[in-house]
Order: sequence, then structure tokens, then C-alpha cells
Amino acid sequence: MLFRQLFDRETSTYTYLLADQQTQAVILVDPVLEQVERDSKLLTELGLSLRYCLPVTVL
Repeated sequence: MLFRQLFDRETSTYTYLLADQQTQAVILVDPVLEQVERDSKLLTELGLSLRYCLPVTVL
């Protein structure tokens, strides 16, 4: 398993990347819309494939 914690300073939000290194499938937890390019670039660099995004909503 691969784990990365990414931080967006503008929104003070942590995004979590969890990947299965065998299947190269990824789930992003609490992604930030403005960081799509950063996240996409990281997935490409690591040779991973996005399968799921799990947005987190705080009420």
C-alpha cells in the first residue's frame, strides 16, 4: 500500500492518497478542486490510476 498526505495552504485542507501498488488503483480522500493538476501530475509520476474520489463535507 502507498500512502501520501497532500496539503492545500489556501483551504488548509489535507488530501489523502491511498494506492494499491499491485493494481495501481488509487482513492483520493477529500480532494481540493483547485489542486486537480497537482494530483493528476502526482498520479502520472507514480504510474497510478485514479479509481475513486471521496469528498468530505463538514457541516
